[in-house]
Amino acid sequence: MQKLPASRGLAWLTGSVALLRAQWARLILIGLILQFLMGFTQAGVLGILFVLAVPALTAGVLQAMFSVEQGIRPSLFTLFSAFTSPERMMRLFVLGVVMIAAGTLTAGAMLAGSLETLNPELLARLESGEVEALALIDPVALQRIVLSVIAGVAISGSIGYFAIPLIWFQGKSTGTAILNGLTGMFRNWLPFLVMGALLVVVAIPVVIIIAVLFSRPGGGSGISAILTLIMLLVMVIYQLLLFGAQYLSFKEVFGTGQSDTGPESNQLVA
Repeated sequence: MQKLPASRGLAWLTGSVALLRAQWARLILIGLILQFLMGFTQAGVLGILFVLAVPALTAGVLQAMFSVEQGIRPSLFTLFSAFTSPERMMRLFVLGVVMIAAGTLTAGAMLAGSLETLNPELLARLESGEVEALALIDPVALQRIVLSVIAGVAISGSIGYFAIPLIWFQGKSTGTAILNGLTGMFRNWLPFLVMGALLVVVAIPVVIIIAVLFSRPGGGSGISAILTLIMLLVMVIYQLLLFGAQYLSFKEVFGTGQSDTGPESNQLVA
């Protein structure tokens, strides 16, 4: 486990951009497929399975980043690499349970007592995923809800950031991967602080672009479809930038240990 200087935070992002440029079309296509699958996370009980599969799908994207770095054009099936290794797939699913539980408990603790003041009808609309209902919430309560969601995502993401590649690339057990991953992030908090600040800077124009696209008046179904596609591409590219930085930071802190993943990985990317 390496301890790196703060400047590596910038290097991870610039390196991620280089990875995207090397195979931008194939990586964007993989990202679009991932976004399509993530849409099923809202499908009731079935959606829970897709939520639990997020770490396994993330491992597939990281495998694609490894392939690009090696000069190999990743197959679209690389996204499903983790599903070819039952033992590691189960560890990733267990990690998914831990991430969901940690994120939910964190958000719930921050929201304790806040939702009790909401109108039951309004609360039911929020639980059903009705975005328009957010406009009816008291601004103070809305701010607390947003902060709780951000905190939950941050905790969940911190647990899985290094744990996912540790399980996939090095075959660690779920518990060991979580402990080693959090230790690695703690030891390298300076480069992560730099990378986080830069990601916020990059996110500002992304948020502005999405806000502008949402605020445009409807100009026909054709125009709406084009705007939706542009918004989706912007989101996918930003997510791929995160995945690239995740892979490169893991490689520097821990080393990929790719040789341990077995011959099935090489067959997938061949």
